Amino acid sequence: MPWLLFRVVRDRPGLLRDLTLVVGSLGLDATSGVGNTRAIMLGVSGDPMPVINGLVTEGVELINLINESVIPIAFSRRQFINALKSVLQQVGVQELGRTLYRLGYEYAKASVNEVPLGDPMTTMRTLLYTATAYNRLAFRGLEIRNNEVRVEFEEPFDEELNGSFTEGYIHGLINTALSRLHVIRTSRVGNTYVSVARPYG
Repeated sequence: MPWLLFRVVRDRPGLLRDLTLVVGSLGLDATSGVGNTRAIMLGVSGDPMPVINGLVTEGVELINLINESVIPIAFSRRQFINALKSVLQQVGVQELGRTLYRLGYEYAKASVNEVPLGDPMTTMRTLLYTATAYNRLAFRGLEIRNNEVRVEFEEPFDEELNGSFTEGYIHGLINTALSRLHVIRTSRVGNTYVSVARPYG
């Protein structure tokens, strides 16, 4: 089932209803959905390619078509974090941090390798908006300048646990999409996190 990924430019009452009406008016059936006030993914039956330019409604921007079968898995954030805190008490901060970082890295690597989304910039942007729709973070911006990759985001789901999964995810995303090893450093400025990756060596 193809998925349509939208960025919410301006949230408003009735936005989701209007979006599903537009999808339906183009002969597609919205069968599934996941998202929030920042990004929305709609699973559709039918082929959206012939009508892709008609997928427009006030308040959203089409980011990409994910033409793969994606089955989202949902967890309650609070309960998942509480479970991780329990594991933290058993294995310690460093071990849990390393494990979550590696899990995030490998998850991003699998996402890039298994779902063709276009050029590296489009791939990274699409997967960061997908992470936003899944409530793993709130993507704010992506910039590549002078071989330096800069990703800005807010509200990582694992913020209480030092953001290890999120940093690993961004690191894996950059390395895999650009087919080059980078070193990454993430800092916090107010409510915004900034991950800066530079080529290794």
